[in-house]
Amino acid sequence: MGKRICVYCSSSNILDKRYLEAADSFAEAASSHNWTVICGGSRKGLMGVIIDRMIELEGDIRGVMPAFMKEVEFEHENLKDITFVESMAKRKELLREDTHAVVALPGGIGTIEEFIETYTLKRLGLYDGAVVILNLDGFFDPMLKMFEHLVNEKMLNRNWSESLIVVKSVEELSEVLERVKPHKLQPAHYAPC
Repeated sequence: MGKRICVYCSSSNILDKRYLEAADSFAEAASSHNWTVICGGSRKGLMGVIIDRMIELEGDIRGVMPAFMKEVEFEHENLKDITFVESMAKRKELLREDTHAVVALPGGIGTIEEFIETYTLKRLGLYDGAVVILNLDGFFDPMLKMFEHLVNEKMLNRNWSESLIVVKSVEELSEVLERVKPHKLQPAHYAPC
């Protein structure tokens, strides 16, 4: 059985093609490695690209979506394995449940919020999987600079980068995901020092 990978990513339909190509390449890599990919289940943006490609390649793709999003027709109509839940909080919990890693592809506020929550849980010793960012063309550089600012202001432990994997390409991402193993941090890792 392959690894279970949770993906956070944009649901925007007006993205530059390099982001769409990266999502497509990720889906190809996931399918070729027999990974189960768990995502938000949307037909839009990078999520839609990943779902479409994995269905085409007969990969294992699953979605988790709050029921209210179904009412506004966000769900992917061809995704057979989709779970509807009562809240965004429950969605995030199920997205990362029993996963080997969470991956943040380029995305907006929702992607960043999901990533930050999981990254915090990782640093508190409450999530065992790897936390990975696909920093395509420096997309996440401003956020990473913000983390450095927090260190300089003594709001964040300078060891923050030890619990975060940053990659620059889908190829590098695939290599990292093949190697990752569950690893629990001690809560002390979180404490500023």
